[in-house]
Amino acid sequence: MANGSENSNKVLKGVIGLLVTWSIISIIIIVVWATSPDLKGSAQCRAELRDMTMKLEGAKAQFRENKMALEEQVLEAREEQDRLKEKILQLDGHLNTTNTMLEQCRQKN
Repeated sequence: MANGSENSNKVLKGVIGLLVTWSIISIIIIVVWATSPDLKGSAQCRAELRDMTMKLEGAKAQFRENKMALEEQVLEAREEQDRLKEKILQLDGHLNTTNTMLEQCRQKN
């Protein structure tokens, strides 16, 4: 009977050891699960990626439109600057002609 008592004692210790091991592993799993960040599903990630891709494409289109508008404004400003330079040269010529005529009139008088 001592042999049967030893066997049941060993079995009892084995079961208790298994229960302790199972409890420790369960506690570790619960702690890790409770402290881990929320994981998004792949469908949610794809939806967010699709939304961000659409926003990026919209921003690229807006950038292209703005760039074209600015390039057009720069071209118009350069043309206006050239026109004003020509007007300045023309007025300078008229002013020189007027000064020459005034000097001639002054000398006659």
